[in-house]
Amino acid sequence: MSRTIERTFEVALPLERVWQAMTDPAELNRWYFPFRASADGRSLHTEVHGRERASEVVEGEALKRFRTRTTLTGAEGFGVVPGVREMLVRFERTGAGTRVHVTHSGWGEDAESQRDRAAVERGTDETLADLLLFLGTGVGFPRHHRGERSDLGLAALEVPGAVEVRGVQPGGFAERLGLRPGDLLVELDGAGVFGLAELAFFRKLRAAGERAEARWVRDGALLAGAAVLGERVPPR
Repeated sequence: MSRTIERTFEVALPLERVWQAMTDPAELNRWYFPFRASADGRSLHTEVHGRERASEVVEGEALKRFRTRTTLTGAEGFGVVPGVREMLVRFERTGAGTRVHVTHSGWGEDAESQRDRAAVERGTDETLADLLLFLGTGVGFPRHHRGERSDLGLAALEVPGAVEVRGVQPGGFAERLGLRPGDLLVELDGAGVFGLAELAFFRKLRAAGERAEARWVRDGALLAGAAVLGERVPPR
């Protein structure tokens, strides 16, 4: 099991341009989450799903590297595992442009930590896609967090063949639907569910207050149900 998320990408741009896109608050606000930094640059604040999240810059060397540290309490959203997360970003000048290494760390080897890590991994890939679009075209269009209209009220993990329900939020859509931990979610409103990406797309496609249908597998049987979608609410 992995305790980290590691990604490397290269772009045919000067290192200075890539550094600016990933550290300048004005640039970050064009392609990343809503973002602001403290006057001394040591404290960073982002807005994630309507809730502010603070990080501390614990290491930095201009044009070479920076490291941030975020302490999560679990109140950030249902399914978020409390703990300290770090992100290290390293920059390397190449003959063709710039190579960037991104490492997220801070997860344990237990099942819930690994589920949380998998969710962050998908978000990391989508966020880097937004960055690459911005660097390649100059167009800032943060698709990763854009347009969420409802919430499913569950914590989930991709498993072979489906998405496994690992937690059900009290009062949420999943509970109203009748889902339980261990169920394998395979369909939402007639569309197959193969991974976390389908859940994210569904939250943007369907709005809170609408009725949605689902199918899932439990104890070797295919079950079906319907319930009203809700909004994202803080954990109780």
